[in-house]
Amino acid sequence: MTRTMVLLLGLGGCFGKSGSSPEAATSSAPQAMITDANQAPEDRIDEAARLIESGTTEDLDRAIFLLQSTVDDDTTGVARFNLGLAFQARGNLKRAANQYQAIIATRPGMGDAWLYLGLVQQQQGLLDAAVGNFRSGIRNDPEHMGLREALVAVLRKQGRVDEAILTAKEALKVNANSLAIYNNFALAYLDKDDTTRARFILQKALQSVEGAVNNAYLHTNLGWSYYLDGNIPAATESLEKAVQIDGELVPALVYLSRVYMDDRNYQDMVPLLETAEKNDPASADVQLNLGIAYRGLGRLDDAKAAYRKALSLDPANPTPHFNLGILLGDYEKDYDGAVAAFNQYIAAGGSEGERAAKYIEDVTREKERAERRARAEAERKRREEERARRQELLESAPEEDGSAPPSDAELGAGDGASEQETP
Repeated sequence: MTRTMVLLLGLGGCFGKSGSSPEAATSSAPQAMITDANQAPEDRIDEAARLIESGTTEDLDRAIFLLQSTVDDDTTGVARFNLGLAFQARGNLKRAANQYQAIIATRPGMGDAWLYLGLVQQQQGLLDAAVGNFRSGIRNDPEHMGLREALVAVLRKQGRVDEAILTAKEALKVNANSLAIYNNFALAYLDKDDTTRARFILQKALQSVEGAVNNAYLHTNLGWSYYLDGNIPAATESLEKAVQIDGELVPALVYLSRVYMDDRNYQDMVPLLETAEKNDPASADVQLNLGIAYRGLGRLDDAKAAYRKALSLDPANPTPHFNLGILLGDYEKDYDGAVAAFNQYIAAGGSEGERAAKYIEDVTREKERAERRARAEAERKRREEERARRQELLESAPEEDGSAPPSDAELGAGDGASEQETP
């Protein structure tokens, strides 16, 4: 869990996201964007902060222009920091990092600059560099809890769980009431599959820290620890409490949907996951679970679309191939498509390769049985049509002219006949 991006000068909130390419952020602006030369620097900073909070491409470009015309007149570092935020929101990570580094060079005690430099480096995949900058930031701004939280999170991401635990313990010595640290502390123990210690930390926070009972993250992680231990009633209670506190919190929505999934309660899964999708459209896990819920409700086209979207969001995850194979084979009777999906799962290194291979055998046999049934049905229809044709000829033959009834050869009784296959 990372700290929410904040704007300075009292304009808090998340900065907007732009889908434009990094190159679209420009250092100059069209004539129409030129501001009043007499506008005070603090007014330009305030206007830029509002534009960054808006987050549209046009507003971000406008903010960049305003801030670039202000950084030389600003002695607080605020303009340069917000310029870094604007570049980061625009997707230009290199230029964002340059702004944070420029601040650090003259104001090393500004913890937010170290924090967001590290966050940019995480976005760039430079995790070791992020760790180094978070640590440097803590040395220069020891009471900045956002830096400590970010450090715990990135150490967990690297698999350095024991270091993450020690870092969390040190952070609580600085601020024993940091709910963000408690959450990350517990998550580190969940990384080690130590649900008992994780639950102890979460319950301690809920009992001792003011406002903790209204923290949706604490209830979410507590609920998940119960789920991992098989205590479904306790898991359900905690996760439903988390959703009650924050109905937009994606982890709570996903974990609660998982509880419902185990009970085959697909009806209640769908609204949870559709809300999660709205808040995190890039989550492959949300799409995968949504596909399972749709399939459970018989919405097969929606399920198929969700599985395929999960694959497009995370091509390295083979699990959607497996679920797609089940959908195609068991529900749509697209046997060739199912076999292809299971083969893709195996090729991608899915952990249940033997089970997938068994599905391929079963699907192949089912396809053969279906083909035999189809051939037998075709033969049955051909014979019925032949009998009807013979009956029609018999009924139309003269009854009193003494002529012999048509022979079997004339009626074509044996033409093209073949043995009926047993389904």
